[in-house]
Amino acid sequence: MKRIGLLFALVAAFIAAWRQLDEVPLLVIGQPSSSGTLQQCKEAPFFAALPAATGLPLRVSYRPVEQAGFKDTHQLKMVQDGLFDLVSLRFLQNRSAEPLLEGIDMAGMIGDFATARKVVAAYSPTIDRALQRRFSAKLLGVWTFGPQEFFSRVPLRGMADLEGLKVRIGDATLAPLVSGLGGIPAVIPFDETRQALEIGLVDCAVTSAASATYAGWTEAAPHYLPVAVHFGLNGYVMSLKKWNALSASQQKKLAQAFDAHIADLWRYSEDLHREALAGGRGLVSSRGTPAELVIVEPQPDDMHAMQKQAFTAAFVSWADRCEAVHPGAVLEWREALAPIVSAIELLP
Repeated sequence: MKRIGLLFALVAAFIAAWRQLDEVPLLVIGQPSSSGTLQQCKEAPFFAALPAATGLPLRVSYRPVEQAGFKDTHQLKMVQDGLFDLVSLRFLQNRSAEPLLEGIDMAGMIGDFATARKVVAAYSPTIDRALQRRFSAKLLGVWTFGPQEFFSRVPLRGMADLEGLKVRIGDATLAPLVSGLGGIPAVIPFDETRQALEIGLVDCAVTSAASATYAGWTEAAPHYLPVAVHFGLNGYVMSLKKWNALSASQQKKLAQAFDAHIADLWRYSEDLHREALAGGRGLVSSRGTPAELVIVEPQPDDMHAMQKQAFTAAFVSWADRCEAVHPGAVLEWREALAPIVSAIELLP
């Protein structure tokens, strides 16, 4: 009996060791925890449940980007150098490394969810090809935080009232828009914006309604102007080396899991946006404070002003940088998006 017991123990140990060898480690960098409920209630739980959901022998190690010791502007380099297997890629923050990422979410280009979905469907294959060629990385899908809009300490009647106001932006691409409307652009990190609003360092700030509420901006800046300057597009990117190490059936299961997750993120972002348009009902800050937003009805030509100022300036800047890296890419961009984005007719 002792020998049988020893045999069973050896077999069990062998099986455990074999399973451990069969495991696929997956080092994942997520969105910053400051991005709020989408990261904490959707993204982190998705990766925690990924092995069970796919039935794959994954050993997932997930960390928000600020815990990794890297800036979110270096995410593509992280994958290319093999430091991480998969990243929740922040498109605009990584546009310097890959200019096509700006092309899918150019300032003033997308005004609503329906257009955003069409743009993503039309342009994602172009981005995927570029990421595979330049960074040995595969695009698993694109999702949205929702439209990046205006939150103000002072009452507004429309975009024309930005004249003379100090406007926080997260990226210099919006500076021509703010300046063109007579405002004073100020590039301030997301985590520092709430205090900047509270002490009057800035008068307005741009982000999504969900992020503004979660971070407490709306307590100091409750006047909400729902005109989208960006659409908060981001994606999931996986190392080609890691992807190619999977069998065809494993790749299919993983792709299906990400497709379902990304569809859920789109629904979630759209639901949050509807709640914002209802005066913030349902939106809650990280401290549990409900949002109470004062909706500013956009003026009829606010979106046109956005596209004339921001979209045109962003395009001119982007086109030169993009052609330097991808000759012929601007024509391809026009052909892919002209049937979807009517504002392309405004461009030079």
